[in-house]
Amino acid sequence: MTQGRAGNSRRQEPQPVLTHWSTARLRARGWTATMVRQLLGEPDLLRPHPLFRTARQIRLYRVERVLEAERGAKFRALAAAAARRGAAARTAALRRRRVNPGAGPSSGPDDRLNRPD
Repeated sequence: MTQGRAGNSRRQEPQPVLTHWSTARLRARGWTATMVRQLLGEPDLLRPHPLFRTARQIRLYRVERVLEAERGAKFRALAAAAARRGAAARTAALRRRRVNPGAGPSSGPDDRLNRPD
């Protein structure tokens, strides 16, 4: 008996089913801090930070609650407004770069130290 591929001999471990999502995962899904505060309110669960004991506790929200909020009209309106603000900020940053391409940390009033003699 031969196997089709060399890596198929091992069974993959089933992925654990996530019941809660962190604010980092919500950010990756397009949520802003204000959206989390307005639509979800208080977290369902607080856990200590896994790497830094003195860091702020991780705020976790139930997946069902997040998905329900994402289906709502208020979420769509807030997400669209956040996307518009982000696009406007990117456009403004590009415009500033084009208008003043030499602007940066090394070209200020104290730039005389960087000039050749």
